[in-house]
Amino acid sequence: MKIRLTLYYLLFINLLASAQFPAPKETFDITTHTMQFPHHYKKWGFQVSAGLSMVKPPEDLLESSIQAPLANVHMTFGLPWNLSLESDLTTIIVSNQLRAGPRLSFLFRNFGIKGGWDIACVYGRLNQSGFNNSTQAWMQYPNISLGYKLKKMAFTLKGELVIVGKVSTNSGEIEVSRSKTFLNGGTLSFYMEQRIHHNKVLIVGLKDNYVKFYWPTWMLFSTFNRFYHIPELYISWIL
Repeated sequence: MKIRLTLYYLLFINLLASAQFPAPKETFDITTHTMQFPHHYKKWGFQVSAGLSMVKPPEDLLESSIQAPLANVHMTFGLPWNLSLESDLTTIIVSNQLRAGPRLSFLFRNFGIKGGWDIACVYGRLNQSGFNNSTQAWMQYPNISLGYKLKKMAFTLKGELVIVGKVSTNSGEIEVSRSKTFLNGGTLSFYMEQRIHHNKVLIVGLKDNYVKFYWPTWMLFSTFNRFYHIPELYISWIL
């Protein structure tokens, strides 16, 4: 009998406490915790993500089937008037690309659109396995992103053109320079951003690089002059 009364008493106290102190309302919104989804970035706000990309270049390009992990750091800085500045560093040590450019974003309820134009500098050097090659190049990436969000998830489709400007390559004592700008192809990416723990968001993306010359492999001096589909798996964590 005493045990039963004690249980009733504890249940009553629990119900009373719940009524007086309700559980905190869920306030998380994926919009302000995303990197790829188009949205109004907080003015002067700053976000950083870090991750890896797994890439499988064509076998006839590298004469073997390999998977090369690319380390990536992506940064976003919010500006007034729906503008933001994004920069991106991708590296595999022997080849590196630093790109940056402005973005203009608009959000309509759960739908977002974002346009931008990046300027990129590529530098690579390979001095092993019989190679003594280096490459310096300037590139441009006009891009547009379309997105849709839920409460804790966001989906983004991004397309961009790959325009190559001046390229300077060296193989030993031989130097080749090309300054004529040309369209190298384009990319199409799909990103999913998901809340994982507290306010931390994981980004998973699939990217198809449809290009003639893939910048991480330029030091190999490929003689192939045709377009390739180069798939890329992207995983990143917003810090």
